[in-house]
Amino acid sequence: MRKILSAIAFAAAAGLLFSGCSPKSTGKEKREETTSQPFTEREVEAAEGTYIFDKANILDADTIKACNDYAGWLYKEKLINAAVITVNDLEGKLPYDYAAEEFNRLYEGKGSGLIVLINNDTNYDSIFRSGSCLSCISDKDEYNAVYWETKEVFKGDYRSAIMRLLQLGELCPLHVVDNAQVFDSVQLDKIEKSLSSCKEDVTLIASHNSSDTPNEQILQQYYDRKYKNDKGIMFLLDTISGKIIAHSSENISSDIEKALKDADALSSKGDYYGAVSKILDALKK
Repeated sequence: MRKILSAIAFAAAAGLLFSGCSPKSTGKEKREETTSQPFTEREVEAAEGTYIFDKANILDADTIKACNDYAGWLYKEKLINAAVITVNDLEGKLPYDYAAEEFNRLYEGKGSGLIVLINNDTNYDSIFRSGSCLSCISDKDEYNAVYWETKEVFKGDYRSAIMRLLQLGELCPLHVVDNAQVFDSVQLDKIEKSLSSCKEDVTLIASHNSSDTPNEQILQQYYDRKYKNDKGIMFLLDTISGKIIAHSSENISSDIEKALKDADALSSKGDYYGAVSKILDALKK
């Protein structure tokens, strides 16, 4: 089913319905013409899980597989809780609210989320994002992607349309996952560059663990998710306990063990970037 609205009418209304958690638009703001968003064809492995939920029955098998494999890549490599839902009935809910409820249902509202809703009820698609996706994907990036996605849906090219929205996840860093949103853009960039230059594959996760699940168990789950068949080092910074812990399939060096103790002292005072810097220094040795 193609969208009823024209691309021009959609672009005028997009600011109201296509935002992560930004203030609602009045619909009267001046709209700028968007530039074409780069599109990348990435080779990915077959996904183990299910990330595409075609409730509207509008996607063919090839589209479902391609998009599911890519969403699985985001889930494993970027640690993004991604999903795509197509619907014919919003059950009286707003598109964004429907997408947010799907995130809560699928992922218990935890982690960095990127939920794409293809809405054939009121014909306004929507994106829900949280954690790292909220920090690293700007409203402008989202608006631009949705603008071009809508053009592709008009042509019946659901595969390109959905992939374009999912590829917003590529704007998130590969080595630092700020689920708790404790770092600003400059700090995120510095941490990412430092971790990407390490001889080991290193990932840092910032968390706000208010659950009953121990941090060690959460870290193990994330580690198995990303490094199932690989080697790496993963750190978990929990803003509630003020602790930083590490896990690896190999021995952790004494330099890192010492840095963790120094980092805890800073983290417990709320100096999360200073704490991470201690670990970054140890990784360079």
